[in-house]
Amino acid sequence: MTRRTLIATIVPAMALAQKPQPKAGCQANGFPIKVGDFPGLLAALNQMRELGYTGFECNQRFVRTQFGNASEARKQIEKTGMRFFGAHTSMNESKPDSFPQTLAGLAALGADAVVMSASGLSPNGVFEPEALRKKAAELEAFGRQCKANGLRFTYHNHNPEFANHNAEMEGLAKSTSAELVEFLMDAGHGYLGGGDPAEFLSRHSKRIFGCHIKTFKGKETSGQVPLGQGDFDFVELAAAVKQTGWVGWLIVEEGGGPKGGNTAAVGPDRQHIRKLFGI
Repeated sequence: MTRRTLIATIVPAMALAQKPQPKAGCQANGFPIKVGDFPGLLAALNQMRELGYTGFECNQRFVRTQFGNASEARKQIEKTGMRFFGAHTSMNESKPDSFPQTLAGLAALGADAVVMSASGLSPNGVFEPEALRKKAAELEAFGRQCKANGLRFTYHNHNPEFANHNAEMEGLAKSTSAELVEFLMDAGHGYLGGGDPAEFLSRHSKRIFGCHIKTFKGKETSGQVPLGQGDFDFVELAAAVKQTGWVGWLIVEEGGGPKGGNTAAVGPDRQHIRKLFGI
């Protein structure tokens, strides 16, 4: 093999290897961590890293007790090697008197973004324009507060936002500023709601910070099962990711609740993400 041929072979391969790719993240609610148990969270992060994840999301309740000790707590988080890319809260929890303190604490802990969920405007995806306008304005207001604290603001959907051909999600994308509002698209809830998450990612890839990847048996969220065992998989979403060159967070979320989710599935889920998305 000549030097020219060798260079022609190696350089494209190196460029492909260095091409930005999506990142594998894990929601901490897959682990049985009690609220306020920061050592328990750190232990879960170490488990995630060993399984091949590079970043994590958790509810802000699990780190709130560390706001007064943020500098040391941040060092402990960084020591695990896991990127703190998202802290989850809800519109109902985000009160005017406490939200600024929450944002300051999360920023000090090194979080990249606030992940905020809310109720959909209607279960069937049919709603009044004024209701959409009001919700969009509220999200932008939260987005301004986050931006002022150096945090990105992302909206997390449930089933209703994807009903009626992604109606509410498309409405929010059209009615909010891309500089203030991004999306943490729950693709599992999107499919469960009868929508098309792959189409939404194709249309709005630059505004999607991350995707929750989970699947279900049946029509209820209580029917969540490990990836590859549900009524739908994410082949179309993987194709959309490849086609758009999207490089956000692909996030495994195994249930949740007082006792945590299905911790045993977190490892196999990582393998499924690797097989389906190539990361």
